[in-house]
Amino acid sequence: MSNGDLVRTGITGLDDIFLGGIPRGNVILVEGEAGAGKTLLGIEFIYRGIIEYDEPGIIVVFENSPRKLLRDVANFEWNLEELQQQNRLRIIFTTPQVLEQELRSADSLLIETATELGARRIFIDGIALLRPTIVNGDSPLSNGLSSYRELLLQVIEGIDREGLTAMFSHELATRGEPALTLDVAEFLADTVISLKRGDYSQGIYRRLEILKSRGQDFEAGVHTLRITSGRGLEVFRRVQCRIHTVGSQPTSTVQRSVIGSAPLDDLTGGGLYNGSVTLVVGASGTGKSVLGYQVLVEGALLGKRSLLVTLDEHPEQILRNADSLGLNMRSQVEAGMIHILHDSPLELEVNVHFDMIVRTIEEQQIDRIVVDGITTYSNAIHDQRVFREFFHALIAFTKNRLMTIFISYENPELFGVTRFMTDSTVTSVVDNVILLSYVELGNVMHRAITVAKARGCNHQYVTREYRIDRGGIILALEDSTEGPNLPFGSYYNLLSRAPTRFSRSHRSFTSEIDD
Repeated sequence: MSNGDLVRTGITGLDDIFLGGIPRGNVILVEGEAGAGKTLLGIEFIYRGIIEYDEPGIIVVFENSPRKLLRDVANFEWNLEELQQQNRLRIIFTTPQVLEQELRSADSLLIETATELGARRIFIDGIALLRPTIVNGDSPLSNGLSSYRELLLQVIEGIDREGLTAMFSHELATRGEPALTLDVAEFLADTVISLKRGDYSQGIYRRLEILKSRGQDFEAGVHTLRITSGRGLEVFRRVQCRIHTVGSQPTSTVQRSVIGSAPLDDLTGGGLYNGSVTLVVGASGTGKSVLGYQVLVEGALLGKRSLLVTLDEHPEQILRNADSLGLNMRSQVEAGMIHILHDSPLELEVNVHFDMIVRTIEEQQIDRIVVDGITTYSNAIHDQRVFREFFHALIAFTKNRLMTIFISYENPELFGVTRFMTDSTVTSVVDNVILLSYVELGNVMHRAITVAKARGCNHQYVTREYRIDRGGIILALEDSTEGPNLPFGSYYNLLSRAPTRFSRSHRSFTSEIDD
């Protein structure tokens, strides 16, 4: 469908869900309970039409006076009074009975007003309040001439004759007459938008779903709706939509994504492929975040814009930690080469959070991303299916842009590794797995690094000792050790809970084989 055949609502994110807009001429019904955002959506539909698309509009209200309406929208900086003075908007406060008579009349004042404005859009708030005149004792909801269906058809036909794009709001009811009028309205409307409001972890959430829209395809499912002071409504597509909208995935054939430390790059076989996904697994304190900082700084030094996404630490604390290690991360942030996106895990809105990441990547042209703390995501999201879908969508998006992504996961096991992650994981879609662990030799704690998986890379199958010092993670020499113990090469089962030292005869036998 061409852009000329589509009506754009102008509401942030909503037209994306409609894949560009709503077919012109469609009658739009917005339904939902009290407080879901129906009236605001309708008013913004009219406001954006005037401001952004030069389509004058009419707002018809039955229960809310124009004075209160102007007061309520002032918080969003929508100057409706000024638009009325410019003769681009008319707010009509009337009764359902008067509106019915206006639509029946050949010299309707409403139609005359629409012609005078050159109106292209109309919003009627509270379509369920319309009541046909009772004729011969018939019930307003009967199948007779004066039925609600007949009246609503008359309203739609009158609006259509004037070439107006109509939006109606309808308040949901659990039982009784409004529910019956809703059934009729849903059937007659071409496009039905359902708004929901509910409780979530002691807070409030709002959701938006398109139930139908004749003449077009759209993004089905439940999306997130936010009402933001100073801006208005914002709709965030559900994360799962991103999975099937990415195009064909490009593939890198060159290992150029380096960590920033030559010995660490040697462990992976000379670096990792651009566009690869690396999972860094380790207990608390093993240096997962430090490795992420090195990846970011090295990327910036190579001219790659990088992004750190975290739910745990505040940006200033992150920069302080990097400063203490001598990693010049602060200057790269100030230069715009490294960006830090911090979001609170409390009442985390997955769709909103994902949109923040995507917009940052697109606007800042990010090449490399570090997600610090997948465990916090799992705890914040609760629903393990949504958790998996979030990371699958993120990985699909980054791979489509040939971005290198590092994801850290906190393994709850202090000593030994029996599994990389819990059962509801994303390990099947990662390309590389780096294990950071603790090894206890005698009474001394050591840190160990192992590249367990590196797709397409000739990585080393060894466990190396490392320390965290100025510059980040630094590998120890293979024939040295920290403390009175022997080098790691003198032990086996380093990734178990009980490393075992090679016997003298075993070391002699191994040396003979090597010779």
